[in-house]
Amino acid sequence: MSVQTIPTLLKMAVLSGGMMSMFFSFHDKPSQAVLCIVLAAVLAGFDEYMVSKLSLATEFGKEFRSLAELISFGAAPALIVYLISLHKLPVSGLLLASLFIICGALRLARFNIATCVHRHHTGLPIHVAGCLLAVLALWSPILNHLELTVILVIVLCGLMVSRIKIPKISKPNLIHKKSF
Repeated sequence: MSVQTIPTLLKMAVLSGGMMSMFFSFHDKPSQAVLCIVLAAVLAGFDEYMVSKLSLATEFGKEFRSLAELISFGAAPALIVYLISLHKLPVSGLLLASLFIICGALRLARFNIATCVHRHHTGLPIHVAGCLLAVLALWSPILNHLELTVILVIVLCGLMVSRIKIPKISKPNLIHKKSF
């Protein structure tokens, strides 16, 4: 196995974590669903570390990563919070869950067109928002109150698409290679 296949395998594992989370959600196993999202976040962090340390960044990898993150940190957490709480609002609950996925997709699209990565994120990264939403949906008494759940989803959506600069935890990679 080539070193270049490691990031692709890690991205496949991130995507699998999101898919498994949705399967667990459909089978009314929210604890396992949230655990899959957290595991996907750990794998995504390891993938980012491996790509930067081994200089394995590719256009394919960037696009595949976004798709995997949209499923794992957009669709899967939205499904969890919908099934746990937002289902009590039949139409607006569906719209809020969809809004979370849409804002995550917008955040990822903005990230993909960035040609230079600075020492900060512009807007809340989808993996942070998705993990936060999933964990709070399961273990927080706050989300037993429907109004607070709605506010949390709206705030996370707003933060993902905002222009707020959020400091990076990892060492920054100042230049992305641009392929022509």
